[in-house]
Amino acid sequence: MRLFPILSVAVLVLAFSTAGIAATTPDSSTLTDREQAMQEQILALQAQLKAANETIAKLQSQSGASASSTAAVSSAPSAQASTQASTQASTGASSPAVTPGAAPVAVAGESAGQALAAYNEFRTRAAEQEQFHTPTSISLLSPKELQLGGVEDVTRLQYLVPSLRFGQTGHEVQQAMRGARTNSTGAESSPVVAVYEDGINIATTTEQMNSWLDVQRVDVLRGPQITEFGQQAYAGAVSVVSNKPTFDGFNGYAELENGLPDKTRWRVAMNIPTSDTLSFRLAGLSDTKHGLIDNTFISGDADDMNDRAMQVLRASVLWQPSDVFSVLYWSRYLDENGNGSAPWGYQQVGAYVDGELQAGNQFAGAGAAPDAGPWTVDRNMIGTAEFENWLNTVDLNWDMGFASLQWLFNYTSFHGKQTYDNDYTNLGQVNTTAFAGWNTSQTGWSNEVRIISNQDSDLTWLAAMYQSSRDADWGYLQDDNGDLSQPSWDVNGTYTAKTSAVFGQLSYAITDRFRTTGGLRWNDEKKTTRTGVKGSWDDVLWKAALEYDIDEDIMSYLSVSTGYRAGGNNTASGVNPTWAPEKLTAYELGMKSRFVDDTVGLNASVWWNEFKDVQSQSFLVLPFPGSPEATEYTGNGGPLSATGVDAEVQWNPTENWDLAANIAYTHAQFGNYTAASYAGLGDIPGHSEGDLLNFDGWSPALSPDWVVGLRAAYTFHFKDWGSLTPYAQTTYASAYYINDINLPGLEQGSQNRTDLRIMWQSPNDSFSLQFYYLNGSDEATMNGSRVYNPAARPDITTLQANWDIPNTYGVIFNYTF
Repeated sequence: MRLFPILSVAVLVLAFSTAGIAATTPDSSTLTDREQAMQEQILALQAQLKAANETIAKLQSQSGASASSTAAVSSAPSAQASTQASTQASTGASSPAVTPGAAPVAVAGESAGQALAAYNEFRTRAAEQEQFHTPTSISLLSPKELQLGGVEDVTRLQYLVPSLRFGQTGHEVQQAMRGARTNSTGAESSPVVAVYEDGINIATTTEQMNSWLDVQRVDVLRGPQITEFGQQAYAGAVSVVSNKPTFDGFNGYAELENGLPDKTRWRVAMNIPTSDTLSFRLAGLSDTKHGLIDNTFISGDADDMNDRAMQVLRASVLWQPSDVFSVLYWSRYLDENGNGSAPWGYQQVGAYVDGELQAGNQFAGAGAAPDAGPWTVDRNMIGTAEFENWLNTVDLNWDMGFASLQWLFNYTSFHGKQTYDNDYTNLGQVNTTAFAGWNTSQTGWSNEVRIISNQDSDLTWLAAMYQSSRDADWGYLQDDNGDLSQPSWDVNGTYTAKTSAVFGQLSYAITDRFRTTGGLRWNDEKKTTRTGVKGSWDDVLWKAALEYDIDEDIMSYLSVSTGYRAGGNNTASGVNPTWAPEKLTAYELGMKSRFVDDTVGLNASVWWNEFKDVQSQSFLVLPFPGSPEATEYTGNGGPLSATGVDAEVQWNPTENWDLAANIAYTHAQFGNYTAASYAGLGDIPGHSEGDLLNFDGWSPALSPDWVVGLRAAYTFHFKDWGSLTPYAQTTYASAYYINDINLPGLEQGSQNRTDLRIMWQSPNDSFSLQFYYLNGSDEATMNGSRVYNPAARPDITTLQANWDIPNTYGVIFNYTF
């Protein structure tokens, strides 16, 4: 029965294929050349932009303005084969083929807000055109979709994108996609879903939680990505594309948000061209909110958890001396402080004692007050969450004629500290504990060079090399009457991770309709533990794809690709000293289509992932004097198989309606996968094997069978009074487990989350006012967990959880100038 949804979509894909072939085969003169069709659309855009520039020039001439004071609108991107589309569309890198500093400017009767909206629409359409001919599953989120979806970081993408699930423990991101899940966090983690900011890899699960600023669009790619980015993505990728400086005059926006609980958030961005060849863009963000988790120990909100005081600054400068050469430098700085919500989850939801599940904190001292609910706790120690992150990037692009050269260099520093009340109660000595949290200080750099062919020919290619290095000085913390220091039982030293890669891709158009793509990547990773133990792992990754254009509106593809997570070395004694790489082979059959004069879009795929040597995470109670907690270590559990279907539908029946749906079916199960068992679990029939726990038949964390999301917006136009757009978004997820251990207490029941918005825009789009109401049912959802034997009671298995945020609401005012 579980195969039925997969077979159904497969039949639909074949039916569309048969219908398309039957409709187009009899008359060969009706066959559409893909490049010619794309070029015709692009030429039409070029003509419109040229006419706009001519209008501007006439107006400037009549008013005596200098024609050179406003940059001309650039030509639209020339048609490129899937090699260039897959790289530029996903990374968001500026390409000489699209003049990075040029953008449409306001014509007569058009406001700056309307000009900016038109420019964003133009760029989004160009990206959609490229991605339509890319043989992989990609979700592209436009500025409008991000705004209506309330997307500020990775946390809300799961409501807009199929097969992507968000998990969290404290300030750590634990995303999951198509059966893969991130089960380790922190400085030495290897996220299964990579996050990139303008092509730069955000290396750790801690940094992936950062807020985004001045975003043009977000692309989510499903499946292994071995040639799209410098740092390969194991199971999928989130690519954030920021706004770049332009030469179309001084413009920007300012936005203020006020919401519950006492949230104040403002954003501002300004584009400042100083000449025809030099332009600057500055953006800032301030986000201050009181805690969403009420700590009742102190009256008021001083000790509430999940609060935040964050500032983000981004500055970029573009130098473009010619149409074929540009250098972009951007820098982003983030500073965040608050009480946090505990590093690995903030609530003990239960524990297994002699094989029986008992609710609540089972290692709490006598007289401890139980938590009143998922968002109401009682802690006598105030935690801390402090983070500082600075990225600096040089992005050079040169159109050499036969090919385009891109050079990306980045330097990143990150500093963080988290402390918490480690007995999770209102008892115990305040600021006196042998285990209080962790801190880290990290620096790293990456260097990427890629060359992409420019010729409009049947054969296109790319060749690239990548290097990166990251050093992390991190350790656990003890608290001695407020004095934080590294405990004697912890390991001193620096963790180092280095990556080298050489990769390339070829795409060949066998006919006007039939294309093939192949990619290879040699990847080498070297790691040095904090104790000085070194390890090295390398592999050759590959991908192959076939594309067939059923007609100019339907593209089908079949792809196979491989992914890889490097192995590593454990530092804890008494456990396996090393673990092997985890490997993935991903198969996908899909289609991308547009119907009814481009008012309906349907993208669907059937996929199958086979995982080998899946990495497991276990916890060990430290035997050292004074050590009160468990330390984690990694092993290889065994195989995992996952199959599924995902689909996206967009429908605009009229210019007022905007309807969308995303559907994902996932069936993921472990095979003969084993990891260390825990005291207190007792004997679990079919799974307990002495000191081991066999996960055979269990599902990986954050893998619901069904997720269905629906979105609807209708715009009322009132002429001189602007427009009003009500928006509703609802997402249903079937029951799933928040941990690989599929036992009661770790299951999140099915839930339905609904968000509502209503937005007013002024007639010239310069002003907008938005009201939002999120998680309207105030449904409590567990989205992360940690399972371990606490040192206070090593005979039990405690279940520690993190909860998604409760209901919030607020208002947002935006001014575009």
